[in-house]
Amino acid sequence: MGIEFEHWPSKVINIIVYVTLLSGNLYSSFGGDSAYSKHKSYISPAHFTFLIWTLIHVLLGGMVVFQWFTDKVHQAAGWHFVTAAIFNAIWLALWSEGHTILALFPLFLATGAVSFIYYRLKEQHSAETLLDVIFLHLPFSLYHAWIFVLLIVNLFAVLSPIHDDGPSTFQIVISIAGLAFVASTAIGYIEYKQGDVAGVLVLAWYLFGVFAQQENPAIHWTSLGLGIAVSTYTMKPFVFRLAGRHTGETAPLLG
Repeated sequence: MGIEFEHWPSKVINIIVYVTLLSGNLYSSFGGDSAYSKHKSYISPAHFTFLIWTLIHVLLGGMVVFQWFTDKVHQAAGWHFVTAAIFNAIWLALWSEGHTILALFPLFLATGAVSFIYYRLKEQHSAETLLDVIFLHLPFSLYHAWIFVLLIVNLFAVLSPIHDDGPSTFQIVISIAGLAFVASTAIGYIEYKQGDVAGVLVLAWYLFGVFAQQENPAIHWTSLGLGIAVSTYTMKPFVFRLAGRHTGETAPLLG
């Protein structure tokens, strides 16, 4: 496996935007005033939940190295990773400065770019080797699920911010509805996205983070129950494989 210099401008810029996004997330996670501790809502997860960025960045770091040894990364991601990273960084800057409504716009664009890569991998670029799984499919499975979580967190920071006197009945209801929506999305990852267990585990991680953070009993215990249910549901593709069922769930667990 030799170094491939085809599409080198895209590969170089991928490295630049990766380092930019990594630096921003490191500062936001471990800086003196963590950006991820701001703008709380009633479905905000505990701060430790955001440490999943560490795993995502490690895998994306592997991807920007892997791209020099195969053209598969460029074929799947093209310039969309650059787009995603730039808008993700813009979102983080706006979020950090308290512009939660404006922050939604670049976050939607980043989500769209990541989704494009994710669905292209699912539909057109099945993993052929272990390296494909680890450094191409897995990072975008995690990134896709996590950026969806960020979108939900940002949306609820706008619609249902924390109040000193606790949540109203309406806020409790929409918070539980939001958590249920996340759980239903997790089921969709299993049923309609070729048994994407990695993405589901990201959503389960988020739900457990909400359980750890939120004190309202209804939200607290609902998030725990949904987290357990979602985690348990990840076993479905494995059970179907063991049972020899030749259905969609027996597809590769990362596409």
